[in-house]
Amino acid sequence: MSNPDSGISDLPHLSHSRLQKYITCPEQYRLYYLERLRPKQEAAARVFGAVMHLALAEYFRKERDPLATFREEWTACQKFQLRYSQRESWQKLNQIGEALLQEFLAEEARKFEQVFAVEAKFHIGASNVAAPLVGTLDLVAQLEGKRTLVQDWGQRLGGARCAPLRPAHRLSSGGTGGGADCDLRVGKKARAANHLAFTERTPEQQVEYLRKMEIVSLQITDRVFYKRVGFWCRQCEFLPVCTRNEKKVRETLVRIG
Repeated sequence: MSNPDSGISDLPHLSHSRLQKYITCPEQYRLYYLERLRPKQEAAARVFGAVMHLALAEYFRKERDPLATFREEWTACQKFQLRYSQRESWQKLNQIGEALLQEFLAEEARKFEQVFAVEAKFHIGASNVAAPLVGTLDLVAQLEGKRTLVQDWGQRLGGARCAPLRPAHRLSSGGTGGGADCDLRVGKKARAANHLAFTERTPEQQVEYLRKMEIVSLQITDRVFYKRVGFWCRQCEFLPVCTRNEKKVRETLVRIG
């Protein structure tokens, strides 16, 4: 599966997704971004997150009922062969989506007083980083009197993260902005609560994030890729490559152009 001439030394940009994938496992980063391997069947959780993202985006952009969008799009997903984990099913994810959005409409939606932008792209350069940081702020709005940015509301199972904007921290990625973060997610605790939870991001944590960006960008440009073994390996879609299971590789993965 190796392709040494795949432009491995090039790093067009960094994003929070690229950063997290490399930190989780540099080999996983290489297989995904450089070898361009993808699973033949998309993970159901990933599709579910995209549907949740669309439902919230349409709500803030057009004031369309997010439950209507979710039901329409998630019902359409029944036609596709998705990859469900042992604990997942279409029906279970449907119930989670309904519960999250109902809770959002009942408890959280009214807190957003004014919408300034939906899915606004950003591009940030840093002198100590080999490539610019790019991404999308899913929402910039006024939340309970504070100008607020919301990120990654659909990257996890219904995930939403927001951080109040301060003059020195107008843009952030992965919780690097100043102030408080809030998540709408479906973790073990969140399944019972389904609400926005607030945490603090300190200046030290912001500096640490920038340092991680610097280290990762240098390691990628220096072609530092290796397998980092951990609990995440059990659910990694590239496990057949690492275990040299060529039959499983042919059955489950495909290289995109």
